[in-house]
Amino acid sequence: MLTVSTVPLVLCTALVALTLLISGIAKAKDPQSTVTGIQNLGLEKIAPTRAVSLILPWFEIALAAVLLLSPVRLPVVIASGLALILMLFYTVVIARALATGRTAGCNCFGSESNAPVSRYTLVRNVALLLAAAGAHASALRGGTGVVSTLLGLGNSGWTWVFGAALIAVTLEAVRRGDALAQPEPQAEVILPEPVYDENGEELYVRMPIPHAALYLENGRHTNLRALAKNQARMLVFVSATCAGCVKFLKTMSSWQERLPQVALHPVYSSLDSLQTSRNAGTLPEGLTPLIDRDAGARANFGNGVPLAVVLGADGLIAGGPVAGKEQVEALLADIEAQFAEAARLAEEERAEQMRQAIAEGTSNTDGDHL
Repeated sequence: MLTVSTVPLVLCTALVALTLLISGIAKAKDPQSTVTGIQNLGLEKIAPTRAVSLILPWFEIALAAVLLLSPVRLPVVIASGLALILMLFYTVVIARALATGRTAGCNCFGSESNAPVSRYTLVRNVALLLAAAGAHASALRGGTGVVSTLLGLGNSGWTWVFGAALIAVTLEAVRRGDALAQPEPQAEVILPEPVYDENGEELYVRMPIPHAALYLENGRHTNLRALAKNQARMLVFVSATCAGCVKFLKTMSSWQERLPQVALHPVYSSLDSLQTSRNAGTLPEGLTPLIDRDAGARANFGNGVPLAVVLGADGLIAGGPVAGKEQVEALLADIEAQFAEAARLAEEERAEQMRQAIAEGTSNTDGDHL
């Protein structure tokens, strides 16, 4: 039976295994998130993005499976050694990112973990590195997979496990409870008050396009009103590392083909963000990207990304603003339906005019025979 002194090392193995399992599953669900993370961290020169995005998730899952399930020592020694090397590499990468200012999301746990790299990311990785060292030490001392090891624990060993589980549950409850609190205040956004009709239905009131600055990729300055002077345009404010934005950007070119009447533009908060999108292969082809420095233009319409607004050629806002991938797509679908309805009505009017012209021509012909 295992002694109490071996239990902390077993808990290290469990921590590393569960971390690798969660990370691998998240990456496998969205390989593009790994590509984006590699680009954000500046590793594309040493890591072939496509190959890594396809292999790394399953490598992590395989290591986790061995650490959790292996009933014999040797596979655990190998897997824990590889996990130790992997955690060391991850820690060095995060330290390098902080030192060089590459703080865009690492997507370490897939597209849902797109928070910027920070000192807390480094602390987390150092802790996982130490846990991986403990897991490897456990394997070298004769330890097997977590499941078989736990089955061999005595009562005193299970007390350790219960205590560790209690700590984990408490910390998770605190984290989820804090997440329900009010979000941190953002820059003040002053929007018009809604207007309602006599039935209480909200009316869409077209407001003047604000005088807000935007920039082309070459640095040339323009503004919202100048953009819409000759053609209606939809601006979609995006982030290169936002999961919803990335998914929408992949479909933006096809939306442009469906709506040639409105010019679509992805709007990034910086040139670096635009370049990250290009490197990741998510910059829409055939569209002109714009840059909204410090999100100054977006502040006129609200917070959050993706956020879309339609600028009319008459100097008024013609649609939106709306925020969220589904809401942006719904706005595009609504615009498409409006153009289709307008085309149908125009065709019916043209057909009616032709019918009347034919009828008048027939009447005149009948009169000539009198």
